[in-house]
Amino acid sequence: MAAGVPIAFQEVLNLQQLQVPETSIKHGLTTMESDKWIVSVEPNQVSLIDLQNQAQVTRRPIKAEAAVMNPSSNILALRSGKTIQMFNLDSKSKLKSHDVDSPIVFWKWTSATNLALVTATSVYHWSTEGADAPAKIF
Repeated sequence: MAAGVPIAFQEVLNLQQLQVPETSIKHGLTTMESDKWIVSVEPNQVSLIDLQNQAQVTRRPIKAEAAVMNPSSNILALRSGKTIQMFNLDSKSKLKSHDVDSPIVFWKWTSATNLALVTATSVYHWSTEGADAPAKIF
């Protein structure tokens, strides 16, 4: 039996052809939380690439250091410095905003309603529901 690669790779989309700058296509600036969205943080805007709608690109004039799209709903989380925010893109409204004590070094949606936030010393969960601030887990 011939040795083969256990994973088949196929390019389905080229972000540069969608006018996403090469300098924005890297870890920390471009995220893909599900098969629905790719989000890219650019110098003066955030680009949202809808993978379920022929790679339609929506650009928003937002300054942020990082952005991550909810894997199951149109909720965008943004981070700039110690400020984190959640926006509902369907209703075009801000859901929440919070200033954290320590810089966030990692974040990830752990469910449809929970964003996990990791700092150098703590882990928090921040729900899309209600008005509560992020809850310290440990």
